[in-house]
Amino acid sequence: MNQGPFSNPVIIHDPFDIHGGSQEYISHLAETIEAPVYTLTNETNLDENIEMNSFGSTLTTKLDSIPALGEVVRIVEYENFHVPEEHDVVITSGTFGQSVIHHPEQHRIHLLHTPTRWLFDLAPGKFNDSIYIPKIAKYLYQSARRVHEISTISRIDEFIVNSEIIENRLKSYYQRDATDIIYPPIQVDKYYNKDPKGFLLYLGRITPAKGIKQIISAVSDSDYLLKVAGSGPLENPLRRSSGDNIEFLGFVSEEKKHELLATCDGLIFNSKHEDFGIVPIEAFASGKPVIGVNEGFTKFQIEDGKNGILYDRGVENLQQGIQEMYTKDWDINQIQSSVKPYSIEKFENDWKRLISRND
Repeated sequence: MNQGPFSNPVIIHDPFDIHGGSQEYISHLAETIEAPVYTLTNETNLDENIEMNSFGSTLTTKLDSIPALGEVVRIVEYENFHVPEEHDVVITSGTFGQSVIHHPEQHRIHLLHTPTRWLFDLAPGKFNDSIYIPKIAKYLYQSARRVHEISTISRIDEFIVNSEIIENRLKSYYQRDATDIIYPPIQVDKYYNKDPKGFLLYLGRITPAKGIKQIISAVSDSDYLLKVAGSGPLENPLRRSSGDNIEFLGFVSEEKKHELLATCDGLIFNSKHEDFGIVPIEAFASGKPVIGVNEGFTKFQIEDGKNGILYDRGVENLQQGIQEMYTKDWDINQIQSSVKPYSIEKFENDWKRLISRND
């Protein structure tokens, strides 16, 4: 098997059905190493410089919407995708991309965003609220999916992960070590700093996983003004129940996002066991401190007292973190310097070094 250096890489990723963090990562990677991308379906508008290839059928698209069956069909499609033989290194990404079977002479690298969480760390008790017969069926399906995912590990020569949190999950659930940690690339130079305008900021999806209810509870009926930028299923219920000092902005443009980050007093980040978290880095690039929960990758991003405040999960602890943030005299340059590990330049250098096998 070829151990490199490699000259003709190819990328195979999960369906591009949304324009999210993993899709952004793959698009930057494809440009960086000049590799074509193969995917089951593509519903996004990526850079025209990227060669995108879809191999899904019309039948696949129709079956995708059927719970469980759609997932199985995706796995079968990826396992039966014929990887072009001219490529010397195959980079797979995503839950379904992990199922790909490459040629034995090709080197296989898997970019792991996370082991499928509902099969591992979020698995216990996931379907306990279901009625008995459907609950048993769901747990049997969950177990079968877990067995299949573990079976794909032996196909992979090297794992690349996108954070220390995922490195730990890789060791815990796959019993493998990562070759390297390569963070998602962030164009940090497009962010800027302005004088604060007297408000705290929440930026992101308004969903339970983001811990938004705790943020609202911590700030409601206080002297602080909180601006909530984002949308999601909890938006309308929270609008109705929040105090007058909470302002919901809905989905905001990139330009508006940059302005909010530049002029806020600080960002609150309360996501539950976040895998990575781009928003805190955007705040750092804007020279703003982050009040972040002491768990997940957030605890690696924040240097307590230097670029933000860490607090243990809980409304009272968050309130204390907010108070502490306002008592400190923050060094804007020190905060902005903490984004260096996440720059596009570092991302490009790390991946080029990996493909060329240059130390």
